[in-house]
Amino acid sequence: MPDMPSAEAAKSAPQRVPSRRERFRQATIDEIKMYAREQMAAGGPASLSLRAVARDMNITPSALYRYFSGIDDLITALCVDAYHAVGDAVGAAVGELPEDDHVGRWRAYANSFRGWALANPSDFALIYGTPLPGYKAPPEITQAAAFRYLSVALRTVASAVAAGAIDLERSLLTYTPDLDPDLVAHWDKLGLHLDPQVAAITAGAQVTVQGHLTLELFGHFNWLRNDIDHVWEGHLRAMMIAMGFDPQELPAA
Repeated sequence: MPDMPSAEAAKSAPQRVPSRRERFRQATIDEIKMYAREQMAAGGPASLSLRAVARDMNITPSALYRYFSGIDDLITALCVDAYHAVGDAVGAAVGELPEDDHVGRWRAYANSFRGWALANPSDFALIYGTPLPGYKAPPEITQAAAFRYLSVALRTVASAVAAGAIDLERSLLTYTPDLDPDLVAHWDKLGLHLDPQVAAITAGAQVTVQGHLTLELFGHFNWLRNDIDHVWEGHLRAMMIAMGFDPQELPAA
C-alpha cells in the first residue's frame, strides 16, 4: 500500500489556480456586489434593485441571473459578506490583546464593532436595521457567518467570567435565558460550554452596542451637542459595569 501523504505535505501541495472563466465569474460577482453596495449607500437597503445594478453595469437585467437567482439571493450574499466583515474586525481587534487583559479585550470588541459600523453604515443597516419587506434570510446560509462575531463576544465574556474579571454576583444582568436547544448544541460543537448567565450578559451588552449604533448611525443623536465619542465611552463604561466588571478597573468615561 502506498504511503499516505503527511499533513505537512498536504499543506505544501500547490493550490489549484482558478480558471480564466472562474476568475471572470468571481470578478463579475464582485462588481455586482460593488454596485449593490453603492445603491444601499445612496438609498438604504430597501433601494436594492437588480434592474438598477444592471443599468449601472451596462448589461441586461437577464444577464445578472447567471450570477444570482434573484434579488433575495443577492441580499443574502451581501448579508454573508457583512457578517464576515464584522467578524473579521472584532476577531482581529480582540486577538491583538493579551488573553488576560479582559477589560481591554471587551473594550476592543465593542470599539471595533463600532468602528466597523461607522465605516460601513449601509452594511450595518442591512443586517441590523429595519427588515426588508418580503425578505427572509436563509439560516442555512447566513447563520454560520452571523455567528462569527457573536462567538468572539461569547468567548471574551466567558473568559472574563472564568478569570473573575466579570463577577456574576456583581452583574446586573441576572435573568436566566431559556436558550434554544439547537443553538446550545451548536455552541457545544464549537467548544462553547456556556453558563446561561454568560449568554445573558453577552446579549445584554450586545443590545447596548447595537442600540447606541442604531441611534448614532440613523441620526437620532442630533439633539445632543456632546461629542458622540464621549457619549459612546459613557455607554461603554455603563455597559461594562452592568456586565459585572469592577468599576475600579475601568477607564473613566
